[in-house]
Amino acid sequence: MGRQIQVAMTDADEREFLGFLRSTATIKIIESKAPAPEQMIVEELAPREQNHWQYFIWNTAFAWTPEYGEVDPLAVDSGQAGWAYLRNSSTAPALEYDRHNFTDPRGVTGRIYWAKNSGGSTPLYDVDAFSKWFDQVIRWIRKVGRREEPTAYDRYFLPDAWKMYYGTPGWATASRY
Repeated sequence: MGRQIQVAMTDADEREFLGFLRSTATIKIIESKAPAPEQMIVEELAPREQNHWQYFIWNTAFAWTPEYGEVDPLAVDSGQAGWAYLRNSSTAPALEYDRHNFTDPRGVTGRIYWAKNSGGSTPLYDVDAFSKWFDQVIRWIRKVGRREEPTAYDRYFLPDAWKMYYGTPGWATASRY
C-alpha cells in the first residue's frame, strides 16, 4: 500500500521544496511523459502552463533502473502518442509529485505519493530506509505548511500557496531546513 500527503505548492514553494530535497539526498527529477526517454530527466520543474503536471523524484541513494514504455497511439491525448513514459514507477525509490491546479480553488489537489508496495511487484531497494526519508519529507511539509482544517485528509498549503489562497503569509518564511 502506498503513502501520500496532499499539498498545494506554487512555483516558489516548489523551488523551496526541491531545495529541501536536495539538502537531504541526491535526487533526479523525472517527467511523467516526454517525446523521448532522454528528455524525461530534468533539472527543474517546467512551467505549469505547459501541462507538466506529474513528476517522479528519485532518491539516487537507492539503486533502480528506470524502464520506459511508449504511450499508446490510441491514448486519450493523441498529441502524446508515441511519447515515452516511466513504466516501472510503482517499484521506484521515488516520490510521485502531482501538482496542484490553481485555476480552480476547489480543483485538483496536489500530492506527494510513494507507491511503496502498491504495484504488485516487490521493490528491489531498502523499503525501510526509503520510508525514513519519506517520513523526513512529510515532516518538512507539515512543519512548513499549513492546513485550512486540521483533519487527516486536508491538504497542506506551503507558504506562497497559502498567501495565494488566503492573502496573508501567516508565518515566517525563514530557512526551513
